[in-house]
Amino acid sequence: MVIANAVEWAQPSNMQVYKFKSRVVRVDGAMNPHGIPIPDEVSEALWESATRRLLVRVNGYELRRGLQGSREFGSHIVVGLSLLREAGASLGDAVKVEVEADPNANGIDVCDELLIALEQDKAARDRWESLTLGKQRGLAYHVGSAKREETRIKRALDIAEKLRTGTLSGD
Repeated sequence: MVIANAVEWAQPSNMQVYKFKSRVVRVDGAMNPHGIPIPDEVSEALWESATRRLLVRVNGYELRRGLQGSREFGSHIVVGLSLLREAGASLGDAVKVEVEADPNANGIDVCDELLIALEQDKAARDRWESLTLGKQRGLAYHVGSAKREETRIKRALDIAEKLRTGTLSGD
């Protein structure tokens, strides 16, 4: 089921930018139940070019996301309620979407609290550096997504301890 339409192509500086309109839908059974479907022609081009990390603009609000795919919902971008609020959208709303390959696909946004915790704990930093980029990205998001500084500090220290002691989920 594809709800997206009106695909355009533009080419700024060697990167393909896909522009289309879509609708925020519920993705039942997922941890984050909101998604934005990607038109078949766009998703096929992204999958064929092995593009998985995306720079996405939803109603002009920019975020980095991974290309998701499922049999039931097809290719889509997962979005949370806070991101939807930032983009001025909610479930069922039509949205303007721009998608391109993330030029910094291996980059990870790490908040200051986690950086400081890793700087102060060599064993945790060594373990951090051995993790996959996806695992690092998930941990960095967990720490950085907290609204309050105190919560980010607590999460950063907790992650550093679990890295140091090998008690991180999945170890």
